[in-house]
Amino acid sequence: MPPIVLTAVCVIVSALLVFAYNMTYVDTTGVMTEQLRSGCEDIFGAGEYEILLEKGTEKKTPVTYGVDGVKAVITDGKEKCLIELEQDGYAKGGLHLLIGIGTDGRISGIDFLSIGETPGVGTKVQEESFLSQLTGYGTDTDDAAIDSVTAATFSSKGMKAACRKAVELYRDNKGAIFGE
Repeated sequence: MPPIVLTAVCVIVSALLVFAYNMTYVDTTGVMTEQLRSGCEDIFGAGEYEILLEKGTEKKTPVTYGVDGVKAVITDGKEKCLIELEQDGYAKGGLHLLIGIGTDGRISGIDFLSIGETPGVGTKVQEESFLSQLTGYGTDTDDAAIDSVTAATFSSKGMKAACRKAVELYRDNKGAIFGE
């Protein structure tokens, strides 16, 4: 009898948890969260930023242009473009970044939305000494010219791959991003 009672209690508690989750869940897909807005302002300064959404869909689906890892494309509608993306470093999806692209198609700044890399090693890719090498990164940049962080090879390669994705997405879709 006790196993049956315990099973019943577990089922009821699980159902209550699912119900509470569904009642309190807020879908932030396609919504400029405070974290995204803050990242945009850290890179380009104050402005009116918005996430580009797929047209002709019922749901708020951010535009990704089919690029793996891209979560959203954010713009001020004039000249500023930011790409939110997740990239594998040492950890799968360990780099959640906001990369600002200037009108010249080069990286203007990078903001970390979250990082799941090894503390004290992979997290060194957040240091200015490494990030300063990525400012100005463009499609013509040779990845080999960027010094990797010692002992954080996978994290460094992930950052370079994220930068490459962002600048190529911008180059290939600049007209669509700004409605030209």
